[in-house]
This record gives sequence, structure tokens and C-alpha cells, in this order.
Amino acid sequence: MRVAVCDDERTFREELAKLLRSYQHARKTDVFMDFYQNGDELLSAKYQYDVIFMDYQLDGLNGIETCRKLRETNKDSVIIFISAYPSAALDSFEVNTFRFLTKPVDQNKLFKALDDYKDSIDRDSLLILNTHEGTWKIKISEIVYLEGSGKHTFVRTLNETYEVHNNLKRVEALLPPGKFSRCHKAFVVGFAHIRNHTNTEILMDNGEMVYIGSHYLRQFKEDFQDYIIRYNKGEVS
Repeated sequence: MRVAVCDDERTFREELAKLLRSYQHARKTDVFMDFYQNGDELLSAKYQYDVIFMDYQLDGLNGIETCRKLRETNKDSVIIFISAYPSAALDSFEVNTFRFLTKPVDQNKLFKALDDYKDSIDRDSLLILNTHEGTWKIKISEIVYLEGSGKHTFVRTLNETYEVHNNLKRVEALLPPGKFSRCHKAFVVGFAHIRNHTNTEILMDNGEMVYIGSHYLRQFKEDFQDYIIRYNKGEVS
């Protein structure tokens, strides 16, 4: 995990570095850290960081202005804002902030934020699939449903449809358990994208309808109910 810390207080940078080293030791994961005193230094960095700890108040460009500029070219880095002023939290989410932590930083909250980040990476793991147009990397979290058609499978994401050179059973086996369910002999749906359902149809969040086969109804409803329970407990997102 490559981490940037952007804060104009040397003492705080050192304190956060100690916490990050504690996290590295506790989780047995590599954490590579770089430190910046202001927004201009960060914007000139040669790396694209996995996680950026951003102070809300900085000399020169403040934290929000820095992140607005950062987002012009970098949509992927996770931003965790840090401030002594909790009232700044609302403004920080203008730039797609992952978490907001208050100073002094609580170790448990820091560890939780980084654990959640790592979990989000797992959720966004990629499928490498061969299609007529070539090989594609597809984020699992963006898959709305699969539709089988003979020896091929159509993978419907939020924005695209891919025709894959494998049957539905083989593509289904690549998906993480507990987040998808076979609801019909020709369909597998992603629980995260279900808006509502009847006993015969499922309305997905992209506006499309997917059929439920009577043979699959009971298992689908049990699986979906289990997903909702785990979601409400914060075990999935």
C-alpha cells in the first residue's frame, strides 16, 4: 500500500507515521509512506497513491482545493481527510472522500479506515475475460447481471455489455460467493444492484428487468435475504 501524508505540521506527520507503522506491523502488510508539507508538493508527486491522508487546513492551497485539482487527473486514489475541526467533514465529501478523521487521530478509527479500504479493494477485484473485442478487465462490483446464451455469456455492467467466450456456469464460478445468485437458468444477478423484485421478475438499478425461474425462486430469496442481513450488519457493501 503506497500512502501519502499531506500536512503542514511536522509533529503530526511524525505521529501519523508511527500509527501507520503500527498498522503495518499489526496487519502484516507493507505500507510505503511519503510526506508532503503542502498541496503543491503533493500535486507534483511522481506517484499515484493508493491512500492520501489530507489535512483540511494547509498553507497555500487548502486541502479541498488541492483535492479538486488532484481529481482532475486522478479519480482512483482514496482520500482520507484529517482535521481538528469536525465541521469540515461535509465540505470534504465534495471530492469523493473515503473517510474523515479528527485530530488527534484515534488508532482504532485509523485502523478501521484502512481495513475498510483494503476490503473495498477486494470488492473491486477484477475479472479478466475474453470477448470478441479482445481481453477486458471488469470490476466485479460493477457487474449488474450475467445472461447465458449457449456457449457464451453476456456480462452486463453499469455502462457496458460484454460477450464472453465461456458458458454461464463457468463465468458464474469466477464470482465471489454471497454477492451473486442464479435466479433463472439463463441469469445470475448481483445483489448490490437489485432495486426490488416480485416472484417472477427483478428490477435492477440500471432499469433493466431480469426473470426469476420458479425452480430458482426459493434459493434466490434465501440468498438475497442473507445478503441484506449481512449488509445491514456492515459485513458487505
